[in-house]
Amino acid sequence: MATDFGSYATPPPWPGVQLYVPAGRIFMRRSGNPRGPKLLLLHGWAVHGGMYEGMRAELEKHFELLVPDLRGHGYSSTPARPTRWEIEHFAEDLVAALDQLEIETVHLGGYSMGGFVALALAQAIPERVQRLAIMCSAARQADDQRRNLRLAEALFKVAPPATMQVLARRLLSGPSTPDELNRVMQWLLGYNTRGGISGAAGAMRRADLRDGLAALTQPALVVTAEHDVAISSRASGELISLLPNATHRHWDDAGHALVASHGDQLAQALIEFFIAHGAQ
Repeated sequence: MATDFGSYATPPPWPGVQLYVPAGRIFMRRSGNPRGPKLLLLHGWAVHGGMYEGMRAELEKHFELLVPDLRGHGYSSTPARPTRWEIEHFAEDLVAALDQLEIETVHLGGYSMGGFVALALAQAIPERVQRLAIMCSAARQADDQRRNLRLAEALFKVAPPATMQVLARRLLSGPSTPDELNRVMQWLLGYNTRGGISGAAGAMRRADLRDGLAALTQPALVVTAEHDVAISSRASGELISLLPNATHRHWDDAGHALVASHGDQLAQALIEFFIAHGAQ
């Protein structure tokens, strides 16, 4: 069943707080069941944490949700001092945010670029990550995707963020992608900065998190989609083979927009993995 994003022209209201970290401001949405386990969900490239809006109601029944906007995305700031970003810098921002919130341990999920950041975060603070879900992502991009990211990194140094809407329609194509996604594309893609999109593309292009995977012994769920044009089956397969305690869940009828086309099913898969299996 396709995810219901509502009829919003702007990002739907979602309570949160601005946290000040060494690199700038990180906006952290916080909602849901305060007695449930804490679930930190990381969004994909050039969108923001509002991408989980369609899964929010179901997940809030079971978890206290923590959904940040990564640096340069959404309501978070773009670091003012020019520097070459690495995926590990995104993880450092989140460690500082968790410390400010005095949160010791979380379940952790990351989608697309958020999966790269989740792997970096889990490698930085493995003792604080209970279970790990990596969705439509990898530890290192395939060579052809790295070339595409190099072009995107250069493009968004000069092109306005709205240009991302053209690229997104290709990246999110695939069977079952709902028409509704086109209607909310503006608020999904329109709250980022040029520097944020370019900097993140470069970080994802250079990211290689394979060497640290063997140390991630907590249970991990790797989610893949048959028609994903952003993450190759070879890259996701390598991730599955290198994680010591991985479970694999695959959707045959979805592409990189899995969170939109199969949001209800994905939410249930996360609940089952983080709670049902975790209680055994």
